[in-house]
Amino acid sequence: MIAVIDNYDSFTWNLVQYICELGAEVEVFRNDAITVRELALRKPAGLVISPGPGGPDDAGISLDAIREFEDRIPILGVCLGHQCIGQAFGGRVVHAQALMHGKTSRVRHNGKGIFSMVENPMTATRYHSLAVERGTLPPELEVCAEAEDGEVMGVRHLEKPVFGVQFHPESILTQSGMRLLENFLSLIDPSRPVLREFGNIREAIAAVSGRKNLSADGMRDAMRMIMGGEASPAQISSFLSCLSMKGETITEIAAAAEVMRQKAIRIVPPPGKEVLDTCGTGGDRAGTFNISTTVAFVAAGAGIAVAKHGNRSVTSRSGSADVLEALGMDLSADPARVQRALDEAGITFMFAPRFHAAMKYAIGPRREIAIRTIFNILGPISNPAGVRRQVVGVFSEELGDTYARVLAESGHLHAFVVHGTDGLDEVSLAAPTIVWEVREGKVKRFLFDPRPFGFEYVPLGALRGGDAAANAKILTGVLSGDPGPARQAVLVNAAFAVVAGGAAEDLREGVRKATRSIDSGAAMERLRAFLAILGKREAR
Repeated sequence: MIAVIDNYDSFTWNLVQYICELGAEVEVFRNDAITVRELALRKPAGLVISPGPGGPDDAGISLDAIREFEDRIPILGVCLGHQCIGQAFGGRVVHAQALMHGKTSRVRHNGKGIFSMVENPMTATRYHSLAVERGTLPPELEVCAEAEDGEVMGVRHLEKPVFGVQFHPESILTQSGMRLLENFLSLIDPSRPVLREFGNIREAIAAVSGRKNLSADGMRDAMRMIMGGEASPAQISSFLSCLSMKGETITEIAAAAEVMRQKAIRIVPPPGKEVLDTCGTGGDRAGTFNISTTVAFVAAGAGIAVAKHGNRSVTSRSGSADVLEALGMDLSADPARVQRALDEAGITFMFAPRFHAAMKYAIGPRREIAIRTIFNILGPISNPAGVRRQVVGVFSEELGDTYARVLAESGHLHAFVVHGTDGLDEVSLAAPTIVWEVREGKVKRFLFDPRPFGFEYVPLGALRGGDAAANAKILTGVLSGDPGPARQAVLVNAAFAVVAGGAAEDLREGVRKATRSIDSGAAMERLRAFLAILGKREAR
């Protein structure tokens, strides 16, 4: 039985509902309706201390219950309960830096204990005016999570199964809240089964074939089965095809990306730097050369740390991985070399199958059906380096709206989602481009015309490429300074990348810095440095 101390707060019942949905037996006790001795006689297997008004001294038996049970059973404190844990072990509770009432924050954590396999950083919902004062916490209480403003969002005892979270895992806007609670229950009973919305992939296929939108938990179930080898190639093909025909929702996309990032091998951004990605969705079938891959080197030449994420092509003749391999990259490079390229060359490439090893089960089915699937959508938002600066080209206006909302909700610092009105999944030089600018959680949509920025429209055919070898030649030609439509297409797209990457204030400055990156030889130098580390014959 899980005992929940209710500190007279309506959120308690949301918390109880989540725990019950996970299959646990729960008993709720008001903080002044039972003594600690009486509670001990009930022999709880775990203790949860709920949110509530006031501070720890207003929380009835909560402080005494922590002291009574800290050596005996796992304890989880939420919001006020978290503050009670801080105070019970000698810390101070003070006024928070800002009043947070129903606001979301990006929370980074250490991935340990209740944060195991939890999205990182995660979006968490906060309702509090008080907070634990970091400098007063005893050495045995580790700060395991913090918000962007530095406020303590989670603590864990280094020797006892005692955890506190300042945010609300039971809130619908908190990412991975159910997973966090499930982790806590697993500390109580490691043998407990993980509950699923779908018992097998056939049930998930039936749902999407009936055009039913999946819940976040349902989508996580399906992705875990696919990436865990629990679905046959035919079942994977069927699920992906039906999901594509139905149309993916924001909830489905976000949940699938969460599972992918949880299973990915991590790459660490350079200290004090944010990294940029230029990975697009593909799927426009326009047959252009690899514009976004070329742009990555131009952005790197402008001084931006670039962690490009990509794969082989499914819907065209040459994806980012194909063209980089044609240039000499060793796609089998281990994560240590990939990390070294980012640290030393300022640009790296994470080959999706290498960093998302569990994707191996979907590679064959995707190739066989040869249509755009959710995996095209997931690429840009499952970057193993946790990028928060991006330029994302999308193959449809509808997907652009969806992507912009996903990026805004995921806490991106600055991103552009772009879709040419001619169908191009890049900033087009053949037609105006619809742009969604994402900044500080807000989305601004506008129509971009390249002509006021010194560019002229060209036929789309002028931007067409060929196979990987042909596109590699175009890429090196552009970086070498060759004039023509390919250079212009790269410059206009690179302008957006330079702005998103934080190296320019506006697009006009972005164009100037992109031009300087190519004409100074800096972009080509980044390519050489990249290949010196990640080439098939690594420089010794």
